[in-house]
Amino acid sequence: MNVETTTLIPAVARGDLVAFEELYDRYSSTLYALLLRILGNPEDAQEVLQEAFVKVWTNAASYDASRGSEAAFLISIARSRGIDRLRSRRIRSDRENDAGREISTVSSFVVKKTGADDAIQSQERKAVRSALTELPEAQRIALELAYFDGLSQSEIAAKLGEPLGTIKTRMQLGMKKLRERLRNFQ
Repeated sequence: MNVETTTLIPAVARGDLVAFEELYDRYSSTLYALLLRILGNPEDAQEVLQEAFVKVWTNAASYDASRGSEAAFLISIARSRGIDRLRSRRIRSDRENDAGREISTVSSFVVKKTGADDAIQSQERKAVRSALTELPEAQRIALELAYFDGLSQSEIAAKLGEPLGTIKTRMQLGMKKLRERLRNFQ
């Protein structure tokens, strides 16, 4: 990720539309990529991206720089909205399957990206992938299941046949190590 010269969220919290537009320009492609990975559907990812930025606009005052970077704040909101959508989709699918209906989804959505966006995203992906490979396997797997597959900690524990407390500890330690490794990347 490029080095931030200014933190925009405090200005957004004051209602500054220009700062909000710049925040969107700075982070939308990264958040879209994350949401696409979580949801696997371009239309859902685009819709949830918009929902996430609405939430940023309305909750910008809750941003606390001492708890994490601007990017981490935005990723947290987008990831949470994406997982909510994924769970909602699963519940809807289960209900429809119970009623004997099948869902078929066809999507064709193209997002225009610039070469600079691709380069920044590529650098970010490499940094995260590298940091993930440095984690112990158990921590890496737990984090990947949570962030990329949208599973809750309880679902991860069930899937891996591990106690919930063990999964929580692995994720907490893994996130701490990732934060340390990626701190210099911002």
